[in-house]
Amino acid sequence: MSGETMVLEMSDISKSFFGAQVLFEISLNLKKGEILGLVGENGAGKSTLMNILGGVFPYDNGEILLNGSKYKPETPKDAQKAGIAFIHQELNMFTNLSVAENMFIDALPAGKFFNVKFQEMSARAQEFIDRFELQTTPKTKVEALPMGTRQMLEIAKALMLKANIMIFDEPTTSLSQREKDKLFNIIRDLKNNNVSIIYISHIIEDIHMLCDRVTVLRDGRVIGTGSTGELDRNTIIKMMVGRELKQVYPYVPKNIGEVIYTAGGVNCGDSVKNASIELRSGEIVGLFGLMGAGRTELARALFGADKMDSGEIAFIKRQIKPSPQNCIRNEIAFITEDRRHEGLLMSKSVQTNLVLAKLDRMLGKLGIVDRKTESAEAANSIASLRIRTSDKDRQLAKNLSGGNQQKVVIGKWIICDPKLFIMDEPTRGVDIGAKYEIYSLINDMALKGSAILFISSEMEELMGVCDRILVMSDGAITADIDRSEYNPEVIMTSAMQRGKD
Repeated sequence: MSGETMVLEMSDISKSFFGAQVLFEISLNLKKGEILGLVGENGAGKSTLMNILGGVFPYDNGEILLNGSKYKPETPKDAQKAGIAFIHQELNMFTNLSVAENMFIDALPAGKFFNVKFQEMSARAQEFIDRFELQTTPKTKVEALPMGTRQMLEIAKALMLKANIMIFDEPTTSLSQREKDKLFNIIRDLKNNNVSIIYISHIIEDIHMLCDRVTVLRDGRVIGTGSTGELDRNTIIKMMVGRELKQVYPYVPKNIGEVIYTAGGVNCGDSVKNASIELRSGEIVGLFGLMGAGRTELARALFGADKMDSGEIAFIKRQIKPSPQNCIRNEIAFITEDRRHEGLLMSKSVQTNLVLAKLDRMLGKLGIVDRKTESAEAANSIASLRIRTSDKDRQLAKNLSGGNQQKVVIGKWIICDPKLFIMDEPTRGVDIGAKYEIYSLINDMALKGSAILFISSEMEELMGVCDRILVMSDGAITADIDRSEYNPEVIMTSAMQRGKD
């Protein structure tokens, strides 16, 4: 580490929303050229604290010193001017604009008469595209890009600011292993150039691999800070959740019933090629594959969110035509991997989001929603899923932590008591304590007889939770592996079986 100069000192920072205190006299510091890990359960206060530093929220009490001078930003622009860049967990891109336009949206290069220098903008965007080896062009619309590429563009946009302090909030949630390795190398280069970094992550192995020190938050308070060499994985988990988690993946034996869902010969452009699956009642089936394998495209086609070119779907021995309306009517639920744009109404309350999929069942005689039933359903869901919200009627979904947003997405469908649950990355961006709760919910649904298709990029997660694992590569199902035959090498070999010449 290059010296012990403190570039940031946050002392006794407190913050409340709607009269409910969420941060309690938090203090942390950051050294020049240091990578500081920041961990804690969802709702512990990590993002709120960093939003204060990034000028998104004002703080109520305390003091912040930046390079020894008092710092109290009122807007994100103030933070940028002070040399602070913030890569948020939720992507903030204009999907209808091009890659280059998104990268320069805050500072379009302009000529004497305020005309935008499109050639210069495109050339500079290409430099970052080349640096990250992204499969895109400056003119490509962001809406056409996969989530991993969008995430790397968000990071590239922040790097353009040449900040002295960079905040990474769960930056790897949409990245492949190759992209993740590339990002880590870039972060290490920044450290070597005396840039100071705060790295928020729920992946403790990444914290140990990348960070010099780690600060642990729980319930809006600092539980402790130490070097990553001093705090092992189990110690950090215990500090985060206030208890030991001896069983990370709570697998339970189940009485798996008959086949209730079949999809045969599903084709979707070049993304899904003649894929066929069977799901049984009470069974949790994992779907694994590397980025670009076609997992999300298959899931969206099965729910009717995207159109199939061909294929047949049967559910409980009757043919169905996949569309979101038909699937909901047939008690099939779908959790999208993009909760911000597709899973939630971010500007609506927690309660409104929770009852969204069941509103038609809450209509009274005059076609008016029964508010008493709506409130009771939402309250029950908040209690059972342990969603941290200050006020279900007033707090907006966009103001929840990422993990609590994910619980609302899951809760929205659990309220409907689905017979089939298609879950695309349901634990992405979720801390280890909340993950355990989600796994337990999935087990409970299976024990009640629901079938679950569980898509994840984390092989260990699928091996811990699922009864079977299907593997995809290059749009095709390349393996169907029973729990008794799990082997990481076999799974990975199947994931690389096609299109890897």
